[in-house]
Amino acid sequence: MGSTSTSTSLQSHIDAASSHANPTWKEAALAATMRLASRQQRFTSFDVLEEVEKSGVTTHDLRAVGAVMQEARDLGLVESGGLVRRNDKHTRGATTLWESRLHNRSTHRVPATLQPDEDPHQPE
Repeated sequence: MGSTSTSTSLQSHIDAASSHANPTWKEAALAATMRLASRQQRFTSFDVLEEVEKSGVTTHDLRAVGAVMQEARDLGLVESGGLVRRNDKHTRGATTLWESRLHNRSTHRVPATLQPDEDPHQPE
């Protein structure tokens, strides 16, 4: 029972952070996730936060990255590769190691509306 309660609580926190996040930031974070997934086989949400920071778009609660990673998973861009322990400013606990489903896979098609090299927040 504790495990289900914990995962429900965790999901409610992820959902709350996402609902209050800057929608433009969430789009930039998903685009950053796609760029990373096309460039490398494995990465964490910390890597996504570093990538999205380059766009200059911000949000007040970076925990919303959890919802972005879940969306990327649901879109078939990444899958969980297990947990890793981090010791940096992002998290002091375990975080998910994400495995790209785009890297070196020419048979996987990215939806036309989500091209990995595009960043909607960078000038053309």
